[in-house]
Amino acid sequence: MSLLSESLVRVPREASTWRRHLSYRTIGFFIAGLDFATILLASVIAGLSYHAAVLGMVGDLGAFIGIGANAGLLFVLLNGSQKAYRTPLLLSVRKRLEGVVVAWLFVMLTTTALLFLLKIAESYSRGSIVVFAGLGLGLLLWSRVIIAATLRQALARGELRGPRAIVIGDRDELENAPAADLNERYGTWEVNRFELPPGAGEESSSLAAVSEVLNAAIEAARAVDVKQILLALRWNDAARREYVCDRLRVLPLPVFLVPDRSVSSVLAQPTQEMGTQIAVEVQRAPMSPLELALKRALDIVLAATGLMLLSPLLAIVSLLIKLDSPGPVLFRQRRMGFNGREFTIYKFRTMTVLEDGEIISQCRKNDPRITGIGRILRATSIDELPQLLNVLHGEMSLVGPRPHALAHDGQYANLIAEYAFRHNVKPGITGWAQVNGLRGETAELVRMRKRVDFDLWYIDHWSVWLDLWIISRTCVEIARGRNAY
Repeated sequence: MSLLSESLVRVPREASTWRRHLSYRTIGFFIAGLDFATILLASVIAGLSYHAAVLGMVGDLGAFIGIGANAGLLFVLLNGSQKAYRTPLLLSVRKRLEGVVVAWLFVMLTTTALLFLLKIAESYSRGSIVVFAGLGLGLLLWSRVIIAATLRQALARGELRGPRAIVIGDRDELENAPAADLNERYGTWEVNRFELPPGAGEESSSLAAVSEVLNAAIEAARAVDVKQILLALRWNDAARREYVCDRLRVLPLPVFLVPDRSVSSVLAQPTQEMGTQIAVEVQRAPMSPLELALKRALDIVLAATGLMLLSPLLAIVSLLIKLDSPGPVLFRQRRMGFNGREFTIYKFRTMTVLEDGEIISQCRKNDPRITGIGRILRATSIDELPQLLNVLHGEMSLVGPRPHALAHDGQYANLIAEYAFRHNVKPGITGWAQVNGLRGETAELVRMRKRVDFDLWYIDHWSVWLDLWIISRTCVEIARGRNAY
């Protein structure tokens, strides 16, 4: 047990002036203020610099300040509604960078719309808006990286502290909850911990020893004016837990039971309010509603733009297909899509057959069924362009696991245990597997297993940046022509 000989507690040192104002719980308010000031500064710098460099004038400083203040307030409120200023989230660089980009895009779209709707765009030119958008985003992303690094250093040095706490628990659970972890995970400042003697249940000898430790802990809590008590106990020993809680009722302090080793991995998952209860999300959807909306917006914008820009090419290809061989311009085939839903995929016809049954032969190198123009279309992947219509219909995405014919889908699902997980997102025109050399024929099972592994990695690590990176790499892969036949 941790009965101290010279003193009951480690009396905390007096914090410096800035530490008294910056704590684990309050740091988010300062970060919100920093965001507001950063956006306001970006607006003023963007407006003044653009007008001076391009228009040869100073511009309306009041308008720059007004736009910056409104954009900053909207950004802070949006992040606050998403609880983005909580310390654990500020420590996660990757998640926060994505959140900043999404929030900033929304703020800039809203700001631009208001400028034109309120007819005040004369005071803030389009060039100023573009500079403001780029400068503001750059400063916000840079600040998030600096903030995360600074907070981690402050936590390591003990400079970012939460309320003072005493920890009481069993030896194995205390070993699983070092002071540094408690500070980062729960925002507490541990001033002392007390180890309960071994024993379980309602044995009188065990309870007497436990009572001695609890008396010392209660005295220590009163001596240092702690704000809360954490219990690191085994959850399956209900009698011991109830006894400890009953003894601690003499203190007017909140008492928290932290997860033990048997449930910590489960409770580390996000929680959701469901009715009047809290439920643990042991499996999350591959994408949140916001992420789905962002991916869908990217699909619509790029697919619609692609169809408009490529319409002359699509018309020429259609004509060449009709002149090259008899049959329809478009090839239609049933494929398995999101959540196992069947849909019809569109491609330019490149073969003399239109297979869509229970038995379908994969295209092989030098396949005699490929038409003359079809060989060119397949090598350049132009035959996939009609799938932009599938993207606009919402059946496919620009990036995702490639869909296979229903006959092959059922075959692979029986041979590869995790194959069905590919249907947790929309299928794509291109994908992570394709840009990593797994394009084309999958006659060998080992090749399909590798493709599934890449697809599952993509689902687990999705981001807008990953989609854009895959789209850009697809262009390189097409130029290389690997496995294109």
